[in-house]
Amino acid sequence: MAQPVDPSGLGRVLSETMSALGRFTAGADGEAPAPPEGVGEAADGLVRVTAGPPGRVTALTLDPRVMRLPSESLAEEISTAVNAALADLQEKATAAVPGQVDLSSLGEQLRRIQEDAGRQLTTFTDALVQAQDRLSGQGGR
Repeated sequence: MAQPVDPSGLGRVLSETMSALGRFTAGADGEAPAPPEGVGEAADGLVRVTAGPPGRVTALTLDPRVMRLPSESLAEEISTAVNAALADLQEKATAAVPGQVDLSSLGEQLRRIQEDAGRQLTTFTDALVQAQDRLSGQGGR
């Protein structure tokens, strides 16, 4: 007689994987992490730029004293501050992964899920074939 399909092992591995994914996407404290923010300055702090994902300037602050610069110099200082803010944003976005999930461990868990699902499907299919054979042997009764 075929053994009943027991998905408890598959459910456990899937639960562990979902938990790891949750830590990855939510961060260590369970709340969604704040998006990274990059800051850049130029002209001795008279020009300050803040950038956020996906590479957009979210704030530009000009000290009134910077307005005394020639327009070409002011444009260069703003460009310098924007580029510094974007570089800072990129560094912060790639430096820390929320929750510090071990991706190799997560990959191993997903491989186990795939293997367990294959075994469970084979067991289930075998049980269906055996049931069909029994029904055929009884003449459909």
